[in-house]
Amino acid sequence: MTRKLLIGFNWLAAGVLSVVLLLAALMPTDFFNKEDWAKPVILIVTALGFLLILNAIKKACQNISARTYRYWLYGIAGLILIAQVWVAVHFIDATRADVYFVRNQAIALAQGSHRWAYYFKVYPNNVNSALLESVFIKLLLGMGIKAPWMILNLLRFAWIDTGLLSGLVLLKHWQHWRPSGLLLMLTWLLSIPVYSYGVFPYNDALVMPLALNVAALGWLFVNKRGWQRWLAGAGTWLLLAMGYVMKSNLVVLIIAVLLTVGLMVVRDKTRWRLAVEWLVGSVVTLGLITMLMTTAAKHNGYVKNPELATPVTSWIAMSLNPDTQGQYHGADFYPIRNTKTQAAKKKMAAESIKSRVEQMGPLGLVDHFYQKLGVFYSHGDFDAINLIAQWLKAPSRYILHQRHYKFWALLLTQSWYLALLTGSIWQLFTQRKHLISTAMLSLVLLGLTAFHVLIWEVEPRYALPLLPIIMLLGCEGWSTMPALALNFKRRLAISWVLMLGTLVGMLNLMQMSKKVTVNQISIAMQGNGAYFTPNTLGVKTRDHFVVQLHGEQSNQLVLHTKSKNRVTIVVKHQGSVLKRVTGQAEKVQQINYRAVHAKQLNVTIINHGKTPALYGSGLLHFSNDTGAITKRPQMTMQWNVNRVFKPKNPTQKIKLTPNKSIAAMTGLFLVLVLVSIWYRPADELNQRKRV
Repeated sequence: MTRKLLIGFNWLAAGVLSVVLLLAALMPTDFFNKEDWAKPVILIVTALGFLLILNAIKKACQNISARTYRYWLYGIAGLILIAQVWVAVHFIDATRADVYFVRNQAIALAQGSHRWAYYFKVYPNNVNSALLESVFIKLLLGMGIKAPWMILNLLRFAWIDTGLLSGLVLLKHWQHWRPSGLLLMLTWLLSIPVYSYGVFPYNDALVMPLALNVAALGWLFVNKRGWQRWLAGAGTWLLLAMGYVMKSNLVVLIIAVLLTVGLMVVRDKTRWRLAVEWLVGSVVTLGLITMLMTTAAKHNGYVKNPELATPVTSWIAMSLNPDTQGQYHGADFYPIRNTKTQAAKKKMAAESIKSRVEQMGPLGLVDHFYQKLGVFYSHGDFDAINLIAQWLKAPSRYILHQRHYKFWALLLTQSWYLALLTGSIWQLFTQRKHLISTAMLSLVLLGLTAFHVLIWEVEPRYALPLLPIIMLLGCEGWSTMPALALNFKRRLAISWVLMLGTLVGMLNLMQMSKKVTVNQISIAMQGNGAYFTPNTLGVKTRDHFVVQLHGEQSNQLVLHTKSKNRVTIVVKHQGSVLKRVTGQAEKVQQINYRAVHAKQLNVTIINHGKTPALYGSGLLHFSNDTGAITKRPQMTMQWNVNRVFKPKNPTQKIKLTPNKSIAAMTGLFLVLVLVSIWYRPADELNQRKRV
């Protein structure tokens, strides 16, 4: 009976992923559409091509020596290390929105300040993130490192990679090490979310590998003895507690693990005394970690204000908004936030929940949950493409061609995601061994999905802890799928189908690129201070500031103001005036100047009015130019610098991606697929000769 229950959990998870596969293949543009999407036929053809390439890799792995396979693993591990170090060094996030408040507060705490921003009274869930980051910043400042962001990037990558190590431990245990180990490492190497969240200084990266880490440590706890067992057990306790205090939605991970432990006792996979000892340790550790974080918050001056905090029901009410697919919506959040008492906030949220449930009715709710499922799961990049819009540091080539790079990254990531989902579904439906560990992962997948789709607000990044699970199950599924046995006629037929599919895809991409032109490129921006509690800087008579650029060509500066004051704005480059404008501040906030390659612009605002001219600004504890932490926070003007391609000269318009790039990418892909189709290992050729 228990065995059937475990299989049932896996089948239910496979059913959910089957729906996700259809959503991700056929209609990702219907959910959270901010990207340039290729047509579904292109995604499907590319995914099928990837499956054929993976099938060839699988055959190759089975026909090489253990020593050669080990060298392949070392080679991919080296590539992962090189790629991650390069990204960590060259991409530094400028921290916007929630991350802006967390970083500013962490710096203030590291410098000894006990004053907390109003933001944390409303969002107490981010207090622990600020406390944890402040520990690292204080340590690095003590070592004399004034701009520690690159080091924090490296540490973040190192932590994310513990998920890869845990996945490899599980695959070794599942006994399909060849080729599943190599396939998981290859997937990790090519995963855009790994790189994007590695440079995103928020708690998403912290919780990303936890499910695999806990699963691997749990296996070690059951199968090892002595100090190794209890070291692994203590690891699971710490990870479960840390995950919960950093992101409360990871209570589903704790529940999944508790259910798994209970099932192990019932199935006689572990002694009940050992399970009780683990449970006691887990509860004690959770209590101690929670107490530690609460004490640390109080010690650093944080005091909760029950009247300011948004109630849990406000997020549930927001999640039931059918017009926004259950995503965060300011029009839902701010009325509840601005209500003065906690009782009034709860009443308003409860009324909103009731009215929305009644308005949608049973069928409407089902459709709404379907929409939320699409937001949660349909994008294989898990919102990595849109994650960071403002950089302290990024390669110039990326800045100039970021829409081009994002398009190709999204196409390849989404197609690989479809292949991973296919492998995961196969594995979950066919798995008959190692049911305990697989069922635990299925329970995490089902729990987090139910939490966000049925109850809470939903965003693609909230599903990030499930990505390593899908990676692991997908790679194991690819390994256990029957190898394609193709004779000459079938190889020829599949080759023709893929060639025609690739040709259709190439023509579609060229047509899309022709229709989608890039009329403006964002060269650089300073947008901090616009979110949650907008800041303004009052220009009384004159204000001068420097806009640091990367040397790319720009021709537009945008400031942010609603002021009616008469002002003069002077934009200079290397001492010469690029543009001088005079007029009402809100009417001259967009300043166009002749195109110039500038490393910096010098901007002066002269106020001719009797009252200060108010411009959008942000309070920063670090330099927006160098990233170095400053002794005191400074108000920094908000601005955007763009390269605008004017309609008067259509030849200057940039296509989404050049035709030569489309031809090169599709050509390379087709060559890899055809080689994979016609590749025949030595043992297959020898067998044919004997026949």
